[in-house]
Amino acid sequence: MALSIRQKRVRRISGDPVHGVVVQGPVDGTLTGRSLEVVEELQRRMVDVAALQEIRWKGECTRFVGAKGGRYKLWWKGDDGTGGVGVMVREELVEKVLEVRRRSNGVIVVVMVFGKVIVRVISGYAPQQSRKEEEKDRFYDDVSDEIGQAGLNEFVVLLGDLNGHVGADADGYEGVHGGWGYGIRNEEGRRVLELADAHSMVVGNTWFTMEPARLITYRSGEHRSMIDYILVRAKHRKYVKNVKDFKIDTPIPSDNNASKDLPDTRSCGGLLFTCSSSVAG
Repeated sequence: MALSIRQKRVRRISGDPVHGVVVQGPVDGTLTGRSLEVVEELQRRMVDVAALQEIRWKGECTRFVGAKGGRYKLWWKGDDGTGGVGVMVREELVEKVLEVRRRSNGVIVVVMVFGKVIVRVISGYAPQQSRKEEEKDRFYDDVSDEIGQAGLNEFVVLLGDLNGHVGADADGYEGVHGGWGYGIRNEEGRRVLELADAHSMVVGNTWFTMEPARLITYRSGEHRSMIDYILVRAKHRKYVKNVKDFKIDTPIPSDNNASKDLPDTRSCGGLLFTCSSSVAG
């Protein structure tokens, strides 16, 4: 599903527009492959800061991606090439990056300064349901610690593939869950809600009235679910004006194809949120 969205360069933090996007799905390790497709889509949607999960790049490093005049700087931390997280920042805004913290191959943090406002962007990729509890505990401990290090007035946003189902209704998490979720809550989804509750945050994409089909962020065959989330502090919820699903489909060559003439089409998508109004007050 491709999302058509007309983005106004609406709100600014001290004159600078701030948008965010979660991108889940493989981003390949060459400038001529998936990374360029993602950059082109971010440019088209006027995204300034992007959090990426499952980027499938090994090790950890920093590089510019894209052509001059439309590049993004990517900070990433990977593992063996099957997971990893990163944050992309539009080249014009790189000078506003104050600090980059690579906690693990599931958590990376970029701290930016817009005038008097500090924005802490956390990109998270939670272990899947089948993984060991110790891995899940470590991931949530890392994320919780990063949120806890933020100052009281920082604009904190966690964007990630959290591999949990928070459920269709608030059901005990009123004030955290907005009542517009999808599916049936599971233990991993409860972890997401507990994290948000512990830090006075809200699950942003449950606060917008949408048809159930528009809430889905993951599709595999007949399976549909909502596993990508945007968490912000409850006091900043009023600045998040919209959260929408989007998807990028492009052919990517795969060594697994029986015929090299039939490219493997992989999907990359997630959530686009627009931050509006004056966070600086």
